[in-house]
Amino acid sequence: MWKLLLAVAIIAFVFTLPFSSAGMPLHPVFAEHVKIDADGPVSDVACSGVELTLKISAHNGRFTLHARDYTRVEISEDVPFEAGEFRPCTDLSGKTAKITFVTVDRKKYDGEIQSIEVEK
Repeated sequence: MWKLLLAVAIIAFVFTLPFSSAGMPLHPVFAEHVKIDADGPVSDVACSGVELTLKISAHNGRFTLHARDYTRVEISEDVPFEAGEFRPCTDLSGKTAKITFVTVDRKKYDGEIQSIEVEK
């Protein structure tokens, strides 16, 4: 009798396991996000509040880049800024820059901007 109860308990346990994860791999694959430096002219700079998007044409490709909050991005200059504070939304287009970014997946842009070094 105890063997029958044990068998019923095991069967009940097996049927209560979630089957929704049956299609999931045992070891999930994580996207590898790569840090890239891009040197080149900057164009198509657009801002919406503190959110920034831009394009850069570098020797290693043309990239569309994004910053959720450009005030948190480290911005430096190779040559001193002309007068006052550098405003990337209006001052960055047409300049040459070195932009460090981290690649992203499944976005409208290629990466998240980490830092900008304005060269010209």
